[in-house]
Amino acid sequence: MTAPRSLQRKDVDRVAAALLEALKAECPDYNEHQLLYPPLLPRPESKRGIAVWQAYRLAWSAAARFSRREEAKQAKARAQGEAFFDDRRVDSAIADLERARTLVRNANRALLKDIERIEKEAARLGYDTDLQDHPEHVRNTKRIGDALDLLVKKVKSFGGIPQARTQSEWDEFISSSAERLLAVGFSSREVAGLLTGRSPERVDRATLERFRQRVRRSQISEG
Repeated sequence: MTAPRSLQRKDVDRVAAALLEALKAECPDYNEHQLLYPPLLPRPESKRGIAVWQAYRLAWSAAARFSRREEAKQAKARAQGEAFFDDRRVDSAIADLERARTLVRNANRALLKDIERIEKEAARLGYDTDLQDHPEHVRNTKRIGDALDLLVKKVKSFGGIPQARTQSEWDEFISSSAERLLAVGFSSREVAGLLTGRSPERVDRATLERFRQRVRRSQISEG
């Protein structure tokens, strides 16, 4: 299995900075202290403000992971013992939970196939199918898999905000944010600028086309 591509800090920081400036423009009543910790930022009232607020919170959460990692390195370099922020154990826990989720889902599929085999064979022989508690096992594995999925999502968050940790998760964030921003009236050029960390005037046709190809739906035009 190919390992997920690592997320690049420079890309995340650039987008987070662009979205922060956009949020300041949409919500000038927010003070600098509030902006330092987005989980405490109140939800804006305007649709444009909400779309930027959602995107900024998610970008900030992804960027926080790099900041915490840097703080851990600095604490180690200064021989200050354990860093207050150190996500290595969380990373390990997430990997274990994701493996467990995969195994449970594989078990669920195997049990479903087994039931299907039993039912077909019983029908061929003309027997009444009596699977006893076998279907309960299937339902249990489904419930466990769903519970693990929710748990993974909760652990992969910071300050209660979902945290993109791989390139594919970041690309999903870019796509969903582009859709929301377009839906509330931002132009294609503005959206491409915000989600690549460029000013709109620096978004040329080539950049716009590359960005359009990144999003899940081709809603980005040259306008």
